[in-house]
Amino acid sequence: MPISAEKSKKIQIERRKQILDAALELFDEKGYYNTRVSDIAQAIGVSKALIFKYFPLKIDIFKAITEYIENCLVEVLNGPTPTDSLRNFGLKITSTTKDYIPPMRIYIATFIKGELPTDMNENFLRTNFAKKWLAPIIRQGQVSGEFRGGDPEELANAFWLYILGAVANYIHNRNNVASVPDIEIPLSMLKK
Repeated sequence: MPISAEKSKKIQIERRKQILDAALELFDEKGYYNTRVSDIAQAIGVSKALIFKYFPLKIDIFKAITEYIENCLVEVLNGPTPTDSLRNFGLKITSTTKDYIPPMRIYIATFIKGELPTDMNENFLRTNFAKKWLAPIIRQGQVSGEFRGGDPEELANAFWLYILGAVANYIHNRNNVASVPDIEIPLSMLKK
């Protein structure tokens, strides 16, 4: 008996997520460049052909990960307070737990290592990320009295550079627990 269209769609969504989750883990462990589609297929016990059914090229897997990032940003940056929003953002990106691999960290690591595919060279890391995503939250925190005065874009950039530095440090010192950043440090520079 054939499966219903609804059940088929659900299976496709679950399989796509399974592929992306495996890719995230492998990109985190081996890097984008050193991860082959066959590695992803092997990790989830499917054929390369099945991976290519969902993602015709490896770059398409990476592009789909950027969708995860957008969703994560919207979710995380809508915290109850500006401090909570920035704290959650920092914690999500710098998470080192095995049960959560932050897509944004993978993206940043790929960028830092120079592995970002050339057709993605104009990416949101180069197009005023701090100004677009973080400055409005800092401005909101200034209005509410949580954060000190100053140019919100400059403060957002300083916060963002701390996060980028923390990720770069993690990439080079993965097994060193001391390399896990304290997100309260950049938050303290924003507080009144």
